Amino acid sequence: MVKALNCPNCAATFNPKDYICEYCGSYIITSEAKQLTYDLNEFKPTYKKIFFHEIEMCANELPIRSGMANIYYSATKSDGGRLLLTNQRLIFCAHALNINPNLYWEISLKDVDRAELGLNLFISQRIKVFDVKGNETTFVVYGGKTWIAEIECALNQN
Repeated sequence: MVKALNCPNCAATFNPKDYICEYCGSYIITSEAKQLTYDLNEFKPTYKKIFFHEIEMCANELPIRSGMANIYYSATKSDGGRLLLTNQRLIFCAHALNINPNLYWEISLKDVDRAELGLNLFISQRIKVFDVKGNETTFVVYGGKTWIAEIECALNQN
């Protein structure tokens, strides 16, 4: 368990259990939970900035759901990390244990055509995200049905 991190906004040390930098007021999402749906009332307008690890949220961007995920390429290749759904985009960041720990993938919700539930793998499920150009990206997540419902809700609000 990580006991202290540096704020991506001001570099001050903060406890990740607090989520809020006491020096600059930024909200930093560092959850290690398998899946987490955020209460949007938690994000007060007084927070100066919101970060997903080191990625800064855009203006009026709020997190909806995050969780452990693998970006799936084939039966023998995938990268593990965290997936974040916001009201503006879907973001995947690989964790440091991967061969490619700097892997980063994102798509604006404006560019998402649809999301579908894929293969059920005992305790996890695949979700497929299709962009408007016909490209498909597959993730293995916990709670695939909830991910699909949250993505569809976010798409309908855009």
